[in-house]
Amino acid sequence: MRIYTIHCRGRGLLEEPDIRAVKDGFCWPALFFGPLWAAWRGDWSIAAMLLAALAAAAILPGALWLSLPLLLLVALVAGFEGADLARRHLRRRGFAETALTAGRSAVEAEARFLARAVP
Repeated sequence: MRIYTIHCRGRGLLEEPDIRAVKDGFCWPALFFGPLWAAWRGDWSIAAMLLAALAAAAILPGALWLSLPLLLLVALVAGFEGADLARRHLRRRGFAETALTAGRSAVEAEARFLARAVP
C-alpha cells in the first residue's frame, strides 16, 4: 500500500468539501514528462521553470558531455520533488493538508479518509 496526503478545501456549509490525495514518494510521471506533468496538473509556473531548465541544459553550445548529465539532473529533481510540488500547488489553490492515509490508489485513499472522517 502507498501513503497519501489528503488535502481538503471547504466550499460552503451545505456543499461537500473538495478532496485530493497526493502520493508520497518518488513521482515517475514527473521524471519522464516533467513540464507536461506539471502543465497537466495545472501548475503553469512549475511547468515553465522545468521547461526553461531543460531548454537551458539542452542548448549548451558544444558541450554535449555536460548537457546530458544536466538534463538527467533536472529530470531527477522533478521526480524526487514532484509530490512536494503537487502539494505546494494545492496549498496555493486553497487546499489544506488534512491527514495521512494509505491505499492502493488515490481513489482508495480518499475513500478511506472519508470513511474515517464520517461518523
